[in-house]
Amino acid sequence: MKSTISLLDSAVFQLTPTRTRCDLYIIANGKKEKIASGLLNPFIAAHLKTAQDQIAEGGYSVLLAPQAGSNATWFTLQSFVSTPEILERVYTIESEILQIKDQYIKPASSNEGNKPAGDVNEEEKAIVLYTPDAPELPSPSTKERNSKAQLINVLETRKTVLKKEQGMAFARAVAAGFEIENVANLLSFAECFGASRLMSGCLRFMNLWKQKHESGQWVEIEAEDAMSDCTASAIVHSETAGTNTNAAGKILT
Repeated sequence: MKSTISLLDSAVFQLTPTRTRCDLYIIANGKKEKIASGLLNPFIAAHLKTAQDQIAEGGYSVLLAPQAGSNATWFTLQSFVSTPEILERVYTIESEILQIKDQYIKPASSNEGNKPAGDVNEEEKAIVLYTPDAPELPSPSTKERNSKAQLINVLETRKTVLKKEQGMAFARAVAAGFEIENVANLLSFAECFGASRLMSGCLRFMNLWKQKHESGQWVEIEAEDAMSDCTASAIVHSETAGTNTNAAGKILT
């Protein structure tokens, strides 16, 4: 059942005696509610400094609570989302796409000196200056031209696949709780509890989201397909690895 608690006073991860698993409780307005159970390391020990410090003291519980009087409107159930890996996959794919684009850019000729690459247009790149003593360069053979065409075709195909995969990765991130409207709150959560990896992931994810939407380049994915894929993934993980799932249906591993 979905939790009715919105703004939280605190959250407690209650550890098992082996300190490998935990139960997550949220507290607000005198009410305490258990919302998730699962492995400790993927969500807490991996990237929350506040949790790491408390675990190092040898206790069996981890308390997360904003500073008193801070009016932490960002500290809600939506603060407890998946680990940063799901965000990192989005911009890791972007790096792969940029690498493919770099394959089309040939290094400027040494005859061009220190002229910035941005000042050289495509026509200039195609000009070869004649010098009397320079050996005549052979024209590319049909085999070479075909080989280049095949390479370009392979790169274009790979780029198309990556763009679709990136669109799906973005949809999975949103389905896991990383809606762009929630990223600012997650940044506040990360700053408060020392989640530097989450903060870095949210900032890069937000910047990439802006770039893609401002340029209209983002791959559109049907919502039902994305949600169907996410649901299938959640079922597989739940059945095979005991995935942490919260009351809102978001995976916490």
